[in-house]
Amino acid sequence: MNHENLSYEEEQLQIIIMNEIKEKSFKEAQLLKDISLQEERTLRELQDIEYQESLEIDLTKLNKELNLKEDLNEEISLEEMREIRLQRFS
Repeated sequence: MNHENLSYEEEQLQIIIMNEIKEKSFKEAQLLKDISLQEERTLRELQDIEYQESLEIDLTKLNKELNLKEDLNEEISLEEMREIRLQRFS
């Protein structure tokens, strides 16, 4: 259909429809962006929880080792603490 053959009303309807399509596309893109941000937030929260749990395990192990060292009147060295941390991340 030629643009010249369209009546004024048809042109206006086409403009309205095109604007609605653009608006709907924008809203869908924004929704996808919001969902993506929420998923990233959730993933970060889960990673933080996992990190805290592993940190608690490490601290418990370290405390046990410290208690054993204290019983033997020894101090844990920096090297020993580094070794414990390296084991955790291995």
